[in-house]
Amino acid sequence: MSTSSSLQRPGEYHALPARQRGSVAIIVALSAAALLGFAGIALDVGRLFINKTELQSAADACALAAAAELTCGTGGACGTSYLQNAEAAGIFVASRGRRDFESQPVVISASDVKFSTTLAPNANYLSRADGAPTNSRYAMCTASSTGLVPWFMMLLGAGNQTVVSSGVATRAPSQSSCPNAPIGICKKAIGNYALGEWITADFNGNDDLVGSFKWVEFTPTSVIRDQLVGAQTVCKVKVGDTVNTAGNHNGAKSAYNTRFGLYPNGANAYTAATAPPDHTGYAYPNKAPAATVIGVGTSAYSDYRARQDTSKPFTDNEYDNAAVGGKPANANNPSSVAIHQQSGTDRRLITAPVIDCAAGSTTPILGMSCLLMLNPMSNGANGKIYVEYRGLTTDAGSPCRTGGVPGGPAGLGVQVPVLVQ
Repeated sequence: MSTSSSLQRPGEYHALPARQRGSVAIIVALSAAALLGFAGIALDVGRLFINKTELQSAADACALAAAAELTCGTGGACGTSYLQNAEAAGIFVASRGRRDFESQPVVISASDVKFSTTLAPNANYLSRADGAPTNSRYAMCTASSTGLVPWFMMLLGAGNQTVVSSGVATRAPSQSSCPNAPIGICKKAIGNYALGEWITADFNGNDDLVGSFKWVEFTPTSVIRDQLVGAQTVCKVKVGDTVNTAGNHNGAKSAYNTRFGLYPNGANAYTAATAPPDHTGYAYPNKAPAATVIGVGTSAYSDYRARQDTSKPFTDNEYDNAAVGGKPANANNPSSVAIHQQSGTDRRLITAPVIDCAAGSTTPILGMSCLLMLNPMSNGANGKIYVEYRGLTTDAGSPCRTGGVPGGPAGLGVQVPVLVQ
């Protein structure tokens, strides 16, 4: 007689009843839908977060670029181009950014770049078109992504999304800086320079400078002419560093004059593309028929700012050649208004170290000053060049701008753009 057992032997498989199999399928389907929904929401939120990060980078870069142009100096009225330059710089830098996984360009309009004189929580930021004050100290840029179509949340009824980021920057003292000209002014034996004071140097056939300011080399590898045309940048310069005043000055004259929009001829000569000029090449001391005649020793800063507004080129018949030793080199072919408008920047407002010229060829930096280059170097073997003292670069209203490492509350260097919000 045989017997049967209901016990399942090892290795044997018994299928679930059909009703149980259906229940498991429903649970799996619901779980998969929930997981897919969570994944979709995560992807959409992640996309918004990435857009926010990309926009923040563009807004910060815009604010820093605009703040670098906030150089409305003390002792002179700022022209209408002052905020235009800041606005244009911010828009240009922001346009280099990308958004939405770098698939689209960041677009910032003039109305997205605003300015204020204070950083207070209730500060009234205004665009240039809405009447922002020219003595603004803070620049705020706003970047946005609009019309972002959700990939998954639209199935749940979510509409198009908008992401906005803002950044605020100003200028503050630095730890170190990048001086924009290889010139050092000699400290006075008694007292300090006065705002608007003219400082004089004579040059000879070797383009050497003798007087109250000199050429300086910030490092053993820095080249005077390359720094003058902007082909070489020296950074990490700070008070206490030593500079050399006995370096090679070959080619300094042609390089110096490019800042006034005066270029030599020749296949390999400097051009506005390789050595940008200032916004204006108009030089001082001037003479009649100029409407306002500014002689040696009279501040030219306000007039210079007005000339920047109109991109005024070097004007030989209004330049006092006799007071400086002759006609400037390359003055027969001054840059046009269009070239100063398209290629010009603040190339004649320079940051310059204060040095002890009696200390010899190697001297420490005692401080950093702001100078206005007044006239180009003449074509003769000898002549005079003048600069106007515009205060220390640590002053909040310093019209000179440069790059550098922010120094925080204890910073003693030149004013550089820093983010504050």
